[in-house]
Amino acid sequence: MTLTEFLLARVAEDEAVAERVYLWSGAGLDDFDELGDRVLAECEAKRRIVEEHAPAEHNPALCGTCVVWADQYEASGIYLPCLTLQLLALPYADHPDYDKEWKS
Repeated sequence: MTLTEFLLARVAEDEAVAERVYLWSGAGLDDFDELGDRVLAECEAKRRIVEEHAPAEHNPALCGTCVVWADQYEASGIYLPCLTLQLLALPYADHPDYDKEWKS
């Protein structure tokens, strides 16, 4: 599983939680409604960040946005995962699919 795939899967799980929160909010619990709105907004923001930093088409080892920064590693053949994606993955570090090599 790639870091991008891992993050998109976690975002989907978070969205599912928000949907459950909305079911609870049907009982008239406004706090749950506000929480669900925030979680969904955070999921959308995370998804857009992940898509913006997805691997470059010309080299799947490089982030399409951070390619200029990552070019310094090209000569040595060492490619680090995108730092932005690594940071987004940190809250999920205890997930069984989290790869310790992603830790920044």
